[in-house]
This record gives sequence, C-alpha cells and structure tokens, in this order.
Amino acid sequence: MSYSNNIKVLIADNDAVSRQYIADMLSMNGYKVIQAIDGGSAMKVADDGDVDIAIIGHQMMPKSGLDFARHVLIKGYDIGMVMVTDDPSTDLLLEAGKHEIKQVMRKPVDSNRLLGIVKRVLRAHGKNPDSIAGGGDTAYTPKDLMDRAIALAHQNARSGMGGPFGAVLADAQGRILGEGVNSVKTRCDPTAHAEIIAIRRATEQQNSTDLSGCVVYCSSEPTMLGEALIIGTGIEKVVYGLSHEEVGITRLSEEGVAAQIAKPANERDVPHEQLQHDEALDMFTTWQEQKKK
Repeated sequence: MSYSNNIKVLIADNDAVSRQYIADMLSMNGYKVIQAIDGGSAMKVADDGDVDIAIIGHQMMPKSGLDFARHVLIKGYDIGMVMVTDDPSTDLLLEAGKHEIKQVMRKPVDSNRLLGIVKRVLRAHGKNPDSIAGGGDTAYTPKDLMDRAIALAHQNARSGMGGPFGAVLADAQGRILGEGVNSVKTRCDPTAHAEIIAIRRATEQQNSTDLSGCVVYCSSEPTMLGEALIIGTGIEKVVYGLSHEEVGITRLSEEGVAAQIAKPANERDVPHEQLQHDEALDMFTTWQEQKKK
C-alpha cells in the first residue's frame, strides 16, 4: 500500500481480533496504521508524535482507553479520538465526552460507519482524508470478506450480545453493502440472524430489494429463513465458513429458539462455497470453550 499523505492512525485494544480487523480495514483504505496492545503502550506511541487520530478500546489493561485520553489532554496533543467498546453505557458516553473522545462505537464496529467517523474526526482536526489513496469505496477479496464475517461473529460472542454468527453482504466488485451479527437477544427478534441483518442493511443502503450479483459471506451456513431471503433478493452466491453439521443440526439462539437449517447442499437454489474453514472453526471452538467456564 502506498500513502498519498502522512495521516497516521493509532489503534489500541487488548482485543487482538478487533484491533487487527480495524487495522486491516484502515490500511486497505490508505491510512498508515500503528498498533498498540493497551493504553500504556498507546501513550508511548502518542509521545513519539505524528499521530493524527486514535481508535482506542475502552477496557484495556493495565491502562484503559480513558487513561489514554487523559494523557492526551494533559500533554495537549492534537489527536482525534474514537472509542470502541462492548458496552456503551450512558456513564461511559458522559465520561468520553469529558475526555474529548469524539465518538463511542459498540463492537463489533460497522466498517462503513467507522470509515465515515474517521474522516469526520480528521476533518475536525484540520486533516484531509479525501486525498488518501484508496479512500473511496474499497473492494475486498473473498478472503477479506470472510475474515470480516468471522471477526464479527467472534466479537459478537465475546461481547455477550449474541451467538458466534456474523455475515457480510458485498457486491460483485467486493464492496461491502451490509453487515450483521446474531441479534436475536438484543433485538428480541427471532428473525434477527446475522445474514438477515446484513441483507436488511444492504437493501436499506441500496434503496432496493434487488441484490442481484451480490455475494453473502457467513461465518456458518445460513438458516432456512436466511436462505429464503437470499433467494428472494437475488443474491448470487453464499460463501460460508462452517457447515450446519459443524455447528449442530439446528442452531439455537441465545433465547433458545431453534433456527432451522436449510436444504442439503445439492438441493439449494443458490451456489454455496466453503472458505476459511479452519479460521471459522477456531473461532467457534473458542466460543464453545468460553461457554463451559
């Protein structure tokens, strides 16, 4: 990646999956990225200078995101700050405002929304993000898109917001149109499966229910309801990480509602392809082990 200017983004988070995803996304959009694993190491990066914006985790240890923000204010650094968190409570929003953190985002972050926020914060600090190479609608590879679906699933499970299921809807050029995670619990909606949320967001963005030529990337195969919506909107292909057999014959939402699986592979109306199996299995196994503790 070549950079057309010197805008530098600091990404600090104990959550390696979240941190790496944000780093990869911003790098692919032309930003120069520096990573830090906690608030203390992030402070050292800021002290070295040349940081234009910082995307910081909330509950980092031993130094938190708020500790980093206080350090920035005391030192008088001109760094725009965005916080990512599993639980954006009212108290946190108030504290963030006191520390001049411009935006608080719930994990898993929406990629398009984060890119928009980064640009807005940079402009507020006198930077021009529009001159960055790659700073438009980014086209991702199938591997990138599946990695994103798996990362969404992992973050959703870690946050306790729902099951380990994520989905990304992209057009034929690999541009992300919509993303979703299992939200049955948070929305109190038995239809809020990851692929359905991703499709809803894509149709809203496109202002059309016709998604012909698009591909949906799912951490695991879609449910029966998801498959019906995929067919109904004209989605061209399903790419998945884990098969139904690997996650169970039926998926159970956090509310205990069975999400029935779709037809066998040889009876489906839309082509299915498995990708990033080992990465998806590692994510799912980690979630299973965490649930036993």
